[in-house]
Amino acid sequence: MRAAAILLALATTAGGCNGSGLEADRPAGTLSGRITVGPICPVEVEGEECPPPLGTYQSILVLVYARLADGERLVAQVRADDAGRFELPLPPGSYRVALEHSIGIPGAPRPVREVEIESGAITELAFDIDTGIR
Repeated sequence: MRAAAILLALATTAGGCNGSGLEADRPAGTLSGRITVGPICPVEVEGEECPPPLGTYQSILVLVYARLADGERLVAQVRADDAGRFELPLPPGSYRVALEHSIGIPGAPRPVREVEIESGAITELAFDIDTGIR
C-alpha cells in the first residue's frame, strides 16, 4: 500500500492549485477506510466467528476520484488489507470514493462515498458489502 500512496502523492501534487480543486500546496490529509463483507455463513451463530475467506478483501479495489472544476479524475487506487482496512494520503480537496468488486448481491449498486479531505486531518469511511447470504 505504501507504494500506491507514494504514487498517489506524486500524481496529485503535480496538478498544483491551478483551479484543479486540489490544494497540493497544503499538507496532505488522510483517507482511512474500513470495508466489511457479510454475512459469510448461511446461518451465523452469536459468539461463533465466520470470517470471510482469505483474499476476500484484497479482491476489492478502492478507487479515488478527485472532484475537479472540469469533471473528475482517477487519482488513486488501492486494495484493502486482510482486515478490510485501507489508508491513503491525499491533498486537501473533494473526492468520490468507489469500490470495484465482484462480491455481493448481483446487480446491487456499488458503494460510493463523497468526501472532503482537509489538511492534516483524518477522514474515515466505512463500506459494507452485503453478500446476500441468508
